[in-house]
Amino acid sequence: MLNNKIKNVVLFAAVTIILVACSGSESKKEKKADEPIYKVPVEATLLEIGKITNTYKTTAILEARAESKVTNKVSGMIVDILVEEGMVVEKGDVLAEIDSENYLLELERTNIDLESAIAEFNRSKPVDGRQLVAVKDLEKLEFLVKTRRNQQKVAQIQVRDTKVRAPIAGVVAERMVKEGNMTANPGGVMFSIVALDTLQGVVYLPESEINNVHVGQQANLEFPSTAAAIPATITLISPVIDTDSGTFKVTLNVNNDDYRLKPGMFAKVSLTLDERQNTQLVPQRALLVTDTETSLYVVEDNKAKKMVVETGYEQNGLVEVLTPLDAQTPIIVVGQQSLEVGADVKIIGQDL
Repeated sequence: MLNNKIKNVVLFAAVTIILVACSGSESKKEKKADEPIYKVPVEATLLEIGKITNTYKTTAILEARAESKVTNKVSGMIVDILVEEGMVVEKGDVLAEIDSENYLLELERTNIDLESAIAEFNRSKPVDGRQLVAVKDLEKLEFLVKTRRNQQKVAQIQVRDTKVRAPIAGVVAERMVKEGNMTANPGGVMFSIVALDTLQGVVYLPESEINNVHVGQQANLEFPSTAAAIPATITLISPVIDTDSGTFKVTLNVNNDDYRLKPGMFAKVSLTLDERQNTQLVPQRALLVTDTETSLYVVEDNKAKKMVVETGYEQNGLVEVLTPLDAQTPIIVVGQQSLEVGADVKIIGQDL
């Protein structure tokens, strides 16, 4: 009888322990179920539809399209200098004068010699059909007249060249002589003139872009000294590819009527090669780029979804996405680097 009572007590205690244990387990499960799910905070934006251009950027050094080294054609003392560095000159303007006294005397001598030869030739011409001198002598006199006339022209040119004139219109960049100097020999450089109204810059583009450029195409130049971009125009395209660099030469013309720009200035060149309208644009920071793929994360049902995409042009922090995207689906731009596919996310920072 006692043994039965002990068995009943032990059985009751065991059942009580089991019930307590089960009750504790259920309460823990209920507690875990009540805990909130952690959501990764991210920033996101919506797809943008707009225009994007394929812009090639390089550098160039400006140079004068026309430049001339002005030399003396006759020798002598420089008696007057009429221009200084920085002055604007037109083609044909007198820059300096060389002493012309000797050349004027030489011109006078050739004039006298020519007049004498003409007079002798005229006296020796046939009169009333009668030959006054031998035909051979008359021909010599005729040749003498031609020779004297050529000598006169040379003397006239020498007198003309005592006035040193500008061969092109432009700005006097450098003056190498002083008043009172002797120009010992013809051919000495006296002035340097550059045409500043039109400057040019030379750039070299990769072979892959040769079908994307054409004469008349516009480019923009930026300089440290100017706030706004200055337009330029492609005027020459080399038909030859350099085998060492794989590039071809392109020449840009820059209008410089106000003389703001100077030869030798360093320019940043932006050349628009192509333009696309109504294309899908996403911020560049939204993309995850590896050696094998380019991807981005979107938010669907508050979960992160990874999409592998194909991209096109890049411009000003935006990238063209060629893979179709939903315009209403948020694209994660911050926080995607550590995301796992299917992770719960919470968009912060803006209303979408």
